[in-house]
Formats: sequence, structure tokens, C-alpha cells
Amino acid sequence: MSSRSVGTHFEYQAEAYLKAQGLTLVERNFRLHGGEIDLIMRDQDYWVFVEVKFRYNATVEHPLGQIRQGQLQRIRHCAKVYLYSNDLSEYLTPCRFDVVAITADPAELLWVKDAF
Repeated sequence: MSSRSVGTHFEYQAEAYLKAQGLTLVERNFRLHGGEIDLIMRDQDYWVFVEVKFRYNATVEHPLGQIRQGQLQRIRHCAKVYLYSNDLSEYLTPCRFDVVAITADPAELLWVKDAF
């Protein structure tokens, strides 16, 4: 299985988990040159931009430790463009950035609301 298909598999797993928690999917894999948002969801009035991270083994590096400053900036930029392209104000629209971290060993799914 390619790393892309592995990533897609775990994005669907994260999506199913978040839907079970009451969120609604708006869009998957919103891409711009140089950036991507894995999932865009709604949590009542909030627009939620979700980064999904997966690692087979959490003892090497936990998925939360993989998110670097440059990636955070790219995700924020993508979110601004998404809001703008949907006639939403980045200043007036309630939104947050969540992370879903998934590991295979040990099997764990961790949802961090308002992660950054």
C-alpha cells in the first residue's frame, strides 16, 4: 500500500470518528499550491480545519510531534483562502484547527481540539 493510500485510509478513519462525535464533513483534501487541509468540517457554528497524522509506531515519534511550524503556517494560509473563497470573513467566522493523531502500535486515536 502506498503512503498516499495509507494516508487516505486514516483520513477516512478520522472523518468517521469526528462524524460520530457530531461534526459534519464539508470538504476533504482542500489543496492549494504548497498546502493542504485534510478535512474541513463543521461543529455547530464552528468551521473546523483538521490535520490528520498517522504513525505506525508511537515510540519512535508520536504523530503530534510531526507537525512543524512551517506546516502550521501553510494550513493557516489554506484556511484563510478557503474562507475567502466561500465569502466568509477570517475575522468574523468562528473557526479552529484540530489534529487527529492516529497510531497503529499502540492502537490509538487522539483528537486534539483547537490544537494550534
